[in-house]
Amino acid sequence: MTNLKAFQDYYPEAFGHCFGCGAENPHGLHIKSYWNDDANDETLAFYTPQPYHTGGYPGYVYGGLIAAILDCHGNGTAAAAGYRFHGRAMGSLPALRYVTASLQLDYLKPTPMGMTLELHARILEVTARKVRMELWLTAAGVVTVKAQMVSVALPPSP
Repeated sequence: MTNLKAFQDYYPEAFGHCFGCGAENPHGLHIKSYWNDDANDETLAFYTPQPYHTGGYPGYVYGGLIAAILDCHGNGTAAAAGYRFHGRAMGSLPALRYVTASLQLDYLKPTPMGMTLELHARILEVTARKVRMELWLTAAGVVTVKAQMVSVALPPSP
């Protein structure tokens, strides 16, 4: 990851309230997504769950948290893909922001606690209004969750 500035770091302050990725939300998860240097249409983020993020069975991550971190990583990926599609610099105004239209997850196996998780996204399609991608989560190199996501652009904002 040669770009040391995360996609979310380009969001205007007015968008900093997001629970998953907002820099202005002191209770948030602070997801940070980056282009994967090894693959042109792929992005990467990392997240380390805290002990209170446990699911219904001790030692494993709560599935709702997994959905939330993949959701925010996907929307960050959509923003970066949107800027690239429109030939604009990240962070240029009006801001391009995306929200989830569809997120379908397949939990393949329980995701263990106690390690940093890798969040991956691969862009499959970009249009003027939407980004379609596949996502997956790995724990210690093992894929535990796969997902399909469609993000749509919000109307332009200042």
